[in-house]
Amino acid sequence: MKKAFSLFLAVTIILAVSGLVLAGGKMKQTTVSGTLVDLKCYAAMGVTTNDHGEMKKCGSMCAEGGLPLGLVDEKGNMVLLGVPSPAYSKLVGKELRLTGTYGKYSKVFIPKTMEIKVDGKWKKTKLPKTMM
Repeated sequence: MKKAFSLFLAVTIILAVSGLVLAGGKMKQTTVSGTLVDLKCYAAMGVTTNDHGEMKKCGSMCAEGGLPLGLVDEKGNMVLLGVPSPAYSKLVGKELRLTGTYGKYSKVFIPKTMEIKVDGKWKKTKLPKTMM
């Protein structure tokens, strides 16, 4: 019985250490694209533009106020962005392609590079200045 428990304990420790090593590895870089939205108006009304009806630049104002941002693809899938909203406020309603990683401890996307769709073509641009 002691031998079986020792074997079980050894296997459990090996699996746990292996899991920690794999989890601590490099996060896989990926690319996401879609329209930048403020999450309040998107969640409440499904709005993907910066102007919401008669309210001009509503999305930018929400972002400037610190509300979170997301990227919505053509299928309606939304990716939560780990960015300082005020720095991205002028981009609300624009089509972006971001390359980066999902957070190690959450499904929040952290961009490293950015492209903006201008006249149907992707144009590489610098990320807005952030504290990171």
